[in-house]
Amino acid sequence: MTSSCAYLLVFHGSRDCRTQTAALKLRNLLIAKYQSNHILTQDNCLGKNSFNFEPKLLIEPTISDLPRTPLIEIAALELADKSLSQSLIDFAQKANLQGFKRIKILPLFLAPGSHVQSDIPAEIALAIKQLDNQISIELSPYLGKYSGIVALLTNQFEELSSKTRILIAHGSKLLAAEEYYQNLSKQLHAEVAYWSTFPKFTQEIKAQILLGSQKIAILPYFLFPGKITEAIATKIDELQQEYPHVELLLGQPLGATPAIAELIAQSA
Repeated sequence: MTSSCAYLLVFHGSRDCRTQTAALKLRNLLIAKYQSNHILTQDNCLGKNSFNFEPKLLIEPTISDLPRTPLIEIAALELADKSLSQSLIDFAQKANLQGFKRIKILPLFLAPGSHVQSDIPAEIALAIKQLDNQISIELSPYLGKYSGIVALLTNQFEELSSKTRILIAHGSKLLAAEEYYQNLSKQLHAEVAYWSTFPKFTQEIKAQILLGSQKIAILPYFLFPGKITEAIATKIDELQQEYPHVELLLGQPLGATPAIAELIAQSA
């Protein structure tokens, strides 16, 4: 991230208020991270916290010299009071008034499903028509495409400590999404199963038990916790009661964490 751009974090949207809260938390983490990094940079430039006590002629930067915090806001694709296109128009006008010339749209989506491939670009196109080139708008890669996502998921699986791994994704009928999930699961040395499509995650867990697994690490590949992740946890509890001799270890969604904020800040 740079101070010369304004950033709009686009999340799916939900009737569950926790999703909005999590998206706001992630936005605040990004702002705090940017400000913290630049405070450290300024201190280094000024020679602060240094063990070299030789006198130096230092020129303190003026307010105009200091890097400004980039404008960062959130918008929902669905289930919001405004359409994404209208949210983008409002954001672009605000960014323009503050002197920003570029906007980057950051889709907080984990796979190249229809929202990433069709819905978000369509909403951006509608907004651009009305904005009449007042400001440059750029669509960035979706979150799941960032190279650091594999390392984050690997760490989560390692914390669960089991050789048998199952990644639970939402699922999609699009071939690109299916290929993405398959490739990701190979990098994680895990089997992939789905919430909404086949193979269902409950079927995959039972299949691994039949193959003799006594301990299974299960990771929900969702950004924020919500009703789906709660439903998954309920199903896992039911399976644990059905197979008490097997240890089912359920991890957490990625969440609005400093690690995710760091990944976005470095990749956006």
